[in-house]
Amino acid sequence: MKRTPFYSILKKPLVAGFITFALLLFLTQYITFQKYYINENNQKREVTNQVNLIKEKLQSLIMFSYSATKSLAYIVEKNGIPEDFDDIAVELLNRSKYFDVVELVDRQGFITHVYPLKNNDVIGFNIIDSKEASSGALATIKRNDFFIAGPVNLKQGGVGMVSRQPIIIDSEFAGFSAVVTKLSTFFKDLNIDTSNNNKQYIYQLSRVNQKTGEEDYFLDNDVSGYKAYAVPIEMTFGEWKLYVIPTKHDFNTAIIFAIVGFLLTLLSSFGVWYFAGRSERIHKLINIELKKQKSQLIKVHETSRKQIKLSESNLNKAQRIAKVGSWELCLETNKLTWSKQMFRIFKKNPKHFRVSHQAMLDVIHPEDRDFVSKTYSDSIINKVPYRITYRLKLENNQIKYIDEQCETIFDENQLPKISFGIIQDITARIKSEEGLKKSELLYRSLTSNAPVAIFNVNHKGECTYVNEHWIKLSGLSYADAMGQGWLEAFHPEDKKRIIDEWEEAMSSNLKFKTDLRFKDNTGKITFLTVKATKILDEENNIFGYIGIASDITERINNEKELLKYKNNLEELVNVRTVELNDSKNALLNLLEDLNFQSLELEKEKAKAQSADLMKSAFLATMSHELRTPMNSIIGFTGILLKELAGPLNEEQKKQIKMVKNSGEHLLGLINDILDISKIEAGKLKVSYNNFDYLASLENTINFLQPQASAKGITILPQISTLDIVLNSDEVRVEQILLNLMSNAIKFSKKGTITVKVDINDNKVVTQVIDQGIGIHKDDINKLFVPFTQLEGGLDRHHEGTGLGLSISKNLIKKLGGTISVESTLGEGSNFTFSLPLMPSGSK
Repeated sequence: MKRTPFYSILKKPLVAGFITFALLLFLTQYITFQKYYINENNQKREVTNQVNLIKEKLQSLIMFSYSATKSLAYIVEKNGIPEDFDDIAVELLNRSKYFDVVELVDRQGFITHVYPLKNNDVIGFNIIDSKEASSGALATIKRNDFFIAGPVNLKQGGVGMVSRQPIIIDSEFAGFSAVVTKLSTFFKDLNIDTSNNNKQYIYQLSRVNQKTGEEDYFLDNDVSGYKAYAVPIEMTFGEWKLYVIPTKHDFNTAIIFAIVGFLLTLLSSFGVWYFAGRSERIHKLINIELKKQKSQLIKVHETSRKQIKLSESNLNKAQRIAKVGSWELCLETNKLTWSKQMFRIFKKNPKHFRVSHQAMLDVIHPEDRDFVSKTYSDSIINKVPYRITYRLKLENNQIKYIDEQCETIFDENQLPKISFGIIQDITARIKSEEGLKKSELLYRSLTSNAPVAIFNVNHKGECTYVNEHWIKLSGLSYADAMGQGWLEAFHPEDKKRIIDEWEEAMSSNLKFKTDLRFKDNTGKITFLTVKATKILDEENNIFGYIGIASDITERINNEKELLKYKNNLEELVNVRTVELNDSKNALLNLLEDLNFQSLELEKEKAKAQSADLMKSAFLATMSHELRTPMNSIIGFTGILLKELAGPLNEEQKKQIKMVKNSGEHLLGLINDILDISKIEAGKLKVSYNNFDYLASLENTINFLQPQASAKGITILPQISTLDIVLNSDEVRVEQILLNLMSNAIKFSKKGTITVKVDINDNKVVTQVIDQGIGIHKDDINKLFVPFTQLEGGLDRHHEGTGLGLSISKNLIKKLGGTISVESTLGEGSNFTFSLPLMPSGSK
């Protein structure tokens, strides 16, 4: 290919060098200009980055301060000053590194709660009366909204910013929730040196006087010479400005670059003769510098993003602890957003549930849905926030109670822009209140039917409740007794004394006890004995007092009568004393006669005992002689009834059964007579052997069951121990059981006979309890007398000889046991006997 003349000219070193010089000179000077422009922009960007960084930190501080004070104010508005204030304050301080102190201020401006207390001795300090702090406090009250005041000289030392949120209870101002951020803490986080040692920037903080517009500076730095370079950051939620002032403009390296570029141009144009294509190095250097700056910007952005994400995490944690969720509705786009706690409260899965205004309404209980919608609409129309309680109807028909607060923000044209809402799950509180109401109703029901007067008084001495019996005794109505009205029930002569005793008992923390009188409007006087004791709440603080008053009028009247009788008795004693003195000699003569008669009685007693022994011996002999023919009669009638000697008609069977029954009855009578005779003669023998006591009891019950069933009576054994081995006379023990249970059946018309068996102190204790006719208390001493029946005469309804209980008592005594009886006439009797498991002296 043929080369052109132009190419040949370019090939000349001088031309190439000149062209290279021209091109490089233009290029280097152009780059110098760009470098100059980049350096200027970099310096401005550094200042802008510093300002933006401080703005982000300030916005984070505002957000954290608003969240912390709003949460604390909500807790106080909802539940009052929390008992765990310190725990909540620790949570708030841990949530943000900017906070140094958490405070609560009452409606008068006094600081009532502070955490931490160390180095913060400000409790009792009145911020409204303070010239330094009143400006921000009054501004907060005037705004009736969140406000950051400062910088102020803190009472505990140093300069700081105070974020306050007004506490509104029942639509009235009740104080502030506040957090304090010391400037040293804030500047430390920004790595800002507020002294003059920082050569790159000067910082200054000022507070704007709202009346004069003048600024009061709080840092020692003098910025008067840098006003032209100041970049102020003004706060919308506060009253202060922060200045970031570059102290000097660095020498623009582009000038050096221009000189170097010129020299480089010379060298490059010279080097063109030797080298080619070396100019790319300059472009590479530029690209490296640009990449470095880009990397720095990305790092700053990532750090800010992490800080915002951490702030959101802390906010979600605080909402989870307080069971509070938040929502935000953009009215321009109709987009609704929920916090994480909202999904927990509504029990929705964030991955599957699509949040929308209609979806939120669908979860609300159908009966409350229109009410919630109307309340929200009225809030927007009237431009006022609202607070309501309603129900959610969740899956499986679970009901939750919700407390919601909502406020809508309007733009400059007074059009609704954004609605913010806070929701708290109050189901546990509602259920607790319902339980408390039920307990109160139960208390009122019990006290209303109590046979004594009951009253409640609060810690101020005002009556809050009286029951119906109190109203009946006092003659006052329920309404009249409330407050101080209950004192009108007291007798006028007793009132001052009672009030003094009450105040003394309450002040000395003692129980109140006294006797007093009620005087009603009819003049009726009732004597009462009154007791009252304090009622404590969960913190052992006195909540009030509860008292009872018992009517003792009858006792007082009886005491008066006794006193009257006592006085009469003393007079009577004096008269009788005189008469007794006159009769002294007559009594002495009477004693002599009694001594003589006593000797005669002793002689008669000896004769009676001898006759009694002869009677017992006779009865024993005759009973033995009678048993032999009676056994024959019973045996032969039994053979006849079995028809071994031939068939019998019905009338013959009936007559023979009557003979057999009469014989058996007579034999039982003979046996009883024989036993009582042996007992009285001291000849009764017992033999001790181990046997199963419960088996003997079962045999006795089975033997008597037909008699009991015939009368519609149930025998119910109650055994506490299933294995009882008794060392005693088995035959005599069964005889005792048979006598006691036969009597229970005989003297009962219906009901249940209960046989209880227990082991107590190595003794078998047996109770035979019936629901029969019972025994009069005057007749109990006659029960164990031989041949004695409580129902005497020819018209008695129950047969028997009156020997069964006497024999049983003597047998029990012979076996080392005891027997007792308890009875109520018309209700039944309880015969209780005990026998030792092992006789005395046995191993």
